[in-house]
Amino acid sequence: MIDRDIALEALGVLCNASVTSVQIQRSQSSHDCTCGGAAQQEQLSIKNLICSILDADETSEVSKCSFSRIQCVLQGRAAPASFPGVVDTATGRNHIIDDDEFFAPQFDYDFKNLKDTETFWRGGEKYERPSGWYRFGLKILDKYDEVTWLGTSYRSTQSCRGEWPVSYHGTSKKGAEGIIEGHYKPGPGQVYGRGIYSTPDISEANYYAKTFTSKKNGKKYKVILQNRINPEYRKKYNNDKYWLIPIPKGTSDEEEQKMVERAIRPYGLLLKEV
Repeated sequence: MIDRDIALEALGVLCNASVTSVQIQRSQSSHDCTCGGAAQQEQLSIKNLICSILDADETSEVSKCSFSRIQCVLQGRAAPASFPGVVDTATGRNHIIDDDEFFAPQFDYDFKNLKDTETFWRGGEKYERPSGWYRFGLKILDKYDEVTWLGTSYRSTQSCRGEWPVSYHGTSKKGAEGIIEGHYKPGPGQVYGRGIYSTPDISEANYYAKTFTSKKNGKKYKVILQNRINPEYRKKYNNDKYWLIPIPKGTSDEEEQKMVERAIRPYGLLLKEV
């Protein structure tokens, strides 16, 4: 099991920010508590998590390398396996979460020693369970109008009617403009390839996982998101290995938030010690 404090560090890496919780702040002594002169904190919730990560991607050096790799793969060119020495510069942003509204510990699961002998399906697509990873469940059951997209709490190998398939978040949006060479959609702002990329292949997602060294225990971890994807808004590429949720250039922040909510929803934070 991985400590919850390390999950907060992982969120910080994804959002290129410092992340704490209201519970941690409450437990601090009055001497250590955040005071009026502290940096402003932005509330981080499940519903704005993807958009917060997209914003971080636009200034992330690690994400820029990921954009390059996706472009190579989708254009049929040799793609580097890693980008050694590339690190992000802290943005100085600060996020705060409410643990009780963000995490769902009843859905935590240790996949570290998992070896599947059956084929699993979610949303009509093959579900490759994240062997080798530890999942922190995210509290999503009360965040949307209904939960058909999530399937059922009774887990079997088969899909449920109306369920969305599983993907693992890679990288996204602005850096991915024109990522598929020579293809453009007609109409204003429709740059082909711009949007949110993810993959149903956990081994492929591993290439895009961000790595960090925990300040709590000194160990090194990788982190990625586990999502559900609305197939109505998804486009497939590279023999179904990459899934794209298109976001046209010029989309307002408000409309982007709506597009994200209806198309891709995170439900697990995955960490793996490396």
